[in-house]
Amino acid sequence: MTNQEYEAACVTAAKVYDRFEGQHKLRQIDEHIAQVEKTLVSLQEMCREIVNQYNLNKCEHDFDYNPKDMRGQCVKCGVQKQ
Repeated sequence: MTNQEYEAACVTAAKVYDRFEGQHKLRQIDEHIAQVEKTLVSLQEMCREIVNQYNLNKCEHDFDYNPKDMRGQCVKCGVQKQ
């Protein structure tokens, strides 16, 4: 084996190792992302439960009345009072 062949073999081996190492790192990152996504889904579910438990998604209307027709409109959500 000549010196050039040896160098070429070393470069090829290094590229294969680098590729393997890169794939391994990507796999680890993908696993971490999957775990974070599961945690995010769990936290979003907890948030929805709190909103529902304390009726935080319901508007406590604050009507502002129009003097012309005395029909009010909520300044928070925009619903019209009949």
